[in-house]
Amino acid sequence: MEITVQQVELLSDDDYIYLDVRGEIAYQHGHIPKAYEWAGDFSHIEELPKDKRLIVYCNYGEKSAPIAEQLRQEGYEALNLSGGYREWLLHVTSQKEQMQDVSKDGLHLFSSTEELTPDEVKRYDRQIILPQVGSDGQKKLKKSKVLIIGAGGLGAPAALYLAGAGVGTIGIVDADDVSVSNLQRQIIHTSKREGTNKAESAKKSMLELNEHIKVNTYPEYLYADNAEELFKEYDFIIDAVDNFETKFLINDTCVLLKKPFCHAGIRQFYGQVLTYVPGEGPCYRCIFEEIPKDGTVDNCSSAGVIGSIPGIIGSIQALEAQKYITGAGELLTGKMLTFDGLTMRFRTVNFGSPSKGCRVCGEHADIHELRPEEYPMPGCSI
Repeated sequence: MEITVQQVELLSDDDYIYLDVRGEIAYQHGHIPKAYEWAGDFSHIEELPKDKRLIVYCNYGEKSAPIAEQLRQEGYEALNLSGGYREWLLHVTSQKEQMQDVSKDGLHLFSSTEELTPDEVKRYDRQIILPQVGSDGQKKLKKSKVLIIGAGGLGAPAALYLAGAGVGTIGIVDADDVSVSNLQRQIIHTSKREGTNKAESAKKSMLELNEHIKVNTYPEYLYADNAEELFKEYDFIIDAVDNFETKFLINDTCVLLKKPFCHAGIRQFYGQVLTYVPGEGPCYRCIFEEIPKDGTVDNCSSAGVIGSIPGIIGSIQALEAQKYITGAGELLTGKMLTFDGLTMRFRTVNFGSPSKGCRVCGEHADIHELRPEEYPMPGCSI
């Protein structure tokens, strides 16, 4: 036996309770107001009241249906909510008055300034049903701002996945134009956009994917004299460039501004990723210390790269950003994830505490402001 959200609204509040059987984590990340979280443990069935209707729900109404049936066999008046939590979300977001009432309930579903529209609930459905994300996490994504330095091989998948995920504002910094040699790996661009600025080309693809987001473009190189101004409005930074000068500049700017960022590097069949969060582990300079002398380390231009490697690594960067914003899982702080595409092996290298001798975050740091002579080369994308 099922009941719709509209039918529930006709009932007196004293006649029923919602029973959330999705699990504790999902419940914490968003639930129907005043719902009772129950794990479906029939050995503790005495916890449930027999003087009220039990309206049982899961994400889509499939898992909850047999639980409602079993409750009826135990003598309870139990009904399965048709369409589950998703259907309730769609119903609530389509009625603004109800939305405001829900926000007053204090159950962290939606805020008055960052509501999710019915279209957004449908679009992000597969994320919202994740226990670690929920409606609360999706709201955080919508409110967040991520800046990507470089719209090339790494920046392309990172930008597309963050756009698809519903990150509300995404900035793209890149002064380069699209060339035919980019298209083997920089999948955000197309042949028809050859000669177009990469930031503008990326914006077009991102908005074609998701018209609900805002994309800011900065068709310029990253320098010591513009980095702080560009970074200050954003919550998370993604390093998607291919030269060490700019990587160190990104690191130092983030450390000085106390901004989290995700570094990545790729070459041939190999890639690496680490995430810096202020106060939670070493920064990029703690590990690599100084910019290598020119010509001592190959980059993609000289050593080459297989196209799918930046796709894999850039996608991990997007995932790190989403995890940071939503609070899901464990970040790559204090460690580096490496990937060997020839053997298909991932490896995690732990670095422990920040370096006391680090020039930007150590005990005797001498970098307290960005000086152009420290970073002589403008950044370009991989």
